[in-house]
Amino acid sequence: DEDHLALFVELVGPVPEVIRNKGTRTKTFFNKAGDLRHIKKLSSWSLPDVLTQKYRMKPELAQSFSTFLSRMLALEPAKRATASQLLQDPWITVDMEEKPPPPPQPVAQNVGHASTAPAL
Repeated sequence: DEDHLALFVELVGPVPEVIRNKGTRTKTFFNKAGDLRHIKKLSSWSLPDVLTQKYRMKPELAQSFSTFLSRMLALEPAKRATASQLLQDPWITVDMEEKPPPPPQPVAQNVGHASTAPAL
C-alpha cells in the first residue's frame, strides 16, 4: 500500500493535508509532517518524462497527453476534471485523422519479482 502511495507521490507530488485528514489509515502511512512513514527516499518523475522515457512517446505528444491525464489525476476532487469536462479536452476532441496512434507498451523493466496479479 505504501509503495503505491510512494509511486503516486513521485508522479503528482505530496498528498495535500486536506486529503490526508480525511483518510482512515493516514496515520499508518504518513507522519505529522505529511511524509511517508517508511519510505524516505522518493524520486520525482514528471508525467511527461514517464511517457517519453518509459513509453517512448515523442516529447510533444507526451506533453499534450500528460496535460490531459493530469486533469484526471488531481488529488483534490474539487480540482479534478469531471468526465464531461474531459470529453471536451483537445486530446479527445482532435480529429481522429490528426490524432497520433496510441502509445506503445512500456519498455520491459527488471522488477525482480513475479507478478501476483490474477490472470484475467
